[in-house]
Amino acid sequence: MKKDEIGDVAHIDFYRQLRAQIHNWAKTKGKAYEYLEYLLLAPDFFYLLVKLMFDGNVPLKAKARTGVVILYYIFPLDIVPEALLGPVGFADDLVLAVWTIRNLLGSVDREVLLKHWPSEENLFMAMEKILNVADEWLGKGAYQKLKNFFKQKVMGA
Repeated sequence: MKKDEIGDVAHIDFYRQLRAQIHNWAKTKGKAYEYLEYLLLAPDFFYLLVKLMFDGNVPLKAKARTGVVILYYIFPLDIVPEALLGPVGFADDLVLAVWTIRNLLGSVDREVLLKHWPSEENLFMAMEKILNVADEWLGKGAYQKLKNFFKQKVMGA
């Protein structure tokens, strides 16, 4: 992967580190994890968010929201902290990323999203699956709290 394929070097390093961390965990401890198939997509959704930040087809307001979600991924303290739980802690980051990308569909053409999607998984089917299990996965009501917080603080709704 070249520097200009994703953004700056820091994002490339974070993406690679996140991918390696989750895949290594999956090989050893994560085999029995019920939501492993979704968690393995966390690095791909991070990659997509970063690519959208640098795409000229994404409106500035949407880029600002996307940037906040990227920071949420990177920041070690959040609703489900990675520092305490390991890769399982990326569950809330992933759900928030999917919810944000879904909301971008109102202002960004589907083709823009597909152009940057690095996974072989179908982007829109993966998003639906993740959102369908979000409340169960994060805990009763946690997904709704995450959405409400993000809507109030970031989207200004």
